[in-house]
Parts: sequence; structure tokens; C-alpha cells
Amino acid sequence: MKTSNIVIFLIVVIIIAGIFGFAIWDMKDETEAIDENNAINDTNSDVLILNETQNGNLIITEPSNTLNQDNNSMQNLNMYKGEWYISQEEYINEERIDELMDRREDHLITDEEFENQLQTLKNDEFAELDVDEYFGNSIKFDFELTGPAPTQRVARIEDMVVELNNNVGTFTYIDNWGTSGNGTITLKDNQIELKLETTKVNQGTLWGVEGSYTFSFKLGD
Repeated sequence: MKTSNIVIFLIVVIIIAGIFGFAIWDMKDETEAIDENNAINDTNSDVLILNETQNGNLIITEPSNTLNQDNNSMQNLNMYKGEWYISQEEYINEERIDELMDRREDHLITDEEFENQLQTLKNDEFAELDVDEYFGNSIKFDFELTGPAPTQRVARIEDMVVELNNNVGTFTYIDNWGTSGNGTITLKDNQIELKLETTKVNQGTLWGVEGSYTFSFKLGD
């Protein structure tokens, strides 16, 4: 082969090789660009997934908030349920009187000792309010009034169901002694007020429910 032909052949080979090289390089750049775009898309997808996850948490949080609201509602409905007393001091005092009465009945102390120890305590009437149910718009309760020791006569009204309007309800009652009357119950923050006014007393009745009471101590709080 002539030298000129060889030179031409080599030039053609170089040109072809250059064309293929450029094409391969361009494909590489496109591949890298595609990979980079995919990486960006993946990153964006991650962000979207993260956002969706965050939104998912928010969506999950809403039922949790709803659950918390339900729990709060249940707590609000339960906040008045239980045994109520005028004060913790009065409750403790009455417990001591009951214990003293039991000791005398069991002949663990003499009548004289009973009288002496009773004088150290506040021997007065004792009021107890037992709230069985509370639904926000109604309340069910029992009320008991115990007279001073040693007789400790007990008057009570039971299973009173009262409709409430702005936490206030009015009702009529008849106690276990046959005493009739009108009542008002008012729910306040950590307090319940009860007012009982007698309208009729049976002849020979020795005790009955009557008066105004503010209950501030709930057993178990």
C-alpha cells in the first residue's frame, strides 16, 4: 500500500475513533445527568416522603388529640363522681366519732371514757353527698345527714336524678323520715353546693334533711 494511502487510512481511523469517543463521552455525560436528575428526584421523593410522613404523623396525631379530648371529656364527666364531704377535717372527725362509737359498743371503753373522748371532737351533724352519675346535663346522687352522737339519727334522700342547666339543677324530694322539700344543686370548680328547704314535715318526725351545704372534699382525690 502506498504511503499516502496509509496516511489517509490512519486519518480515517482516527476520525472514526474520535467520533465514537465523542459519542461515548456524550452518552456518559447524559447518563451522569440522568443519574443526577434521578438522585435529585430521589431526594425530592425523600422530601415528599418525609413531608408525607410528617403529614402522616399529623394525621396520626389528630386521632391522638381526639383520644386525649375523649380522655379529657371522660375526666370531666368523672370529676364530680364520688363521695363528697364538707371538708377533709370534718370527714376525719366523723371517722373518729364512728371509731369511738364502735369501741363503746364493743365494751372496749366505759361510758365515762366515751363521753370524755367525745368532748374532744366536734360532735355535730355530718353531711355526705354521693354522686353516682354525671353526664354534663344531668346528675344522679344520694344525700345523707347524720345527727350528733350518740344517737346519730340518719336522714337521707336517694337516687335523685336532676337535669342541669349551666351546672344548676332544681328538684323536689322526700327523705326517709317523710320530710318533703325543694332542693337546688350547683356544680362549681372542685365544689358542689346543695340547698335543701323543707316544705312539709310529718308529725312525730325526729330528724330530716335540710340546710345549705358546700362540699369541697371528695374521697379519693
